[in-house]
Amino acid sequence: MKESLKLLLVVSACSLLIACGNGKRNIAMQIHSDPLGAYALMQVKHEGNDSPEWIFLGPTPVVLDKSIRFDGATSVTLKVIRPGFYEQEKTWRAKDFIKDYKKYGKISWVPNMVKQ
Repeated sequence: MKESLKLLLVVSACSLLIACGNGKRNIAMQIHSDPLGAYALMQVKHEGNDSPEWIFLGPTPVVLDKSIRFDGATSVTLKVIRPGFYEQEKTWRAKDFIKDYKKYGKISWVPNMVKQ
């Protein structure tokens, strides 16, 4: 019985270390737009990769927890697009993005869409 408990504790500790060491964080995000229905996207730039893919988050309003890899991240950009309107973007330095998340408990953005 003691050996089973020890094994369980070791496996749990290893799992926790692996999960903490992958450089990812779950970030709560709320993205609305005025008007609603714009497509929300996110891009995380890392050292050595200045043109990463855009990640589709969904149509606004978007409310989600997103797992993001931050080790080596340099910036985070959110973008909303909607036909007939100009694109809107907001970019943070990665450390400021994390600082805002810690301060407010989520990332919140409400861009006003401008008609073309």
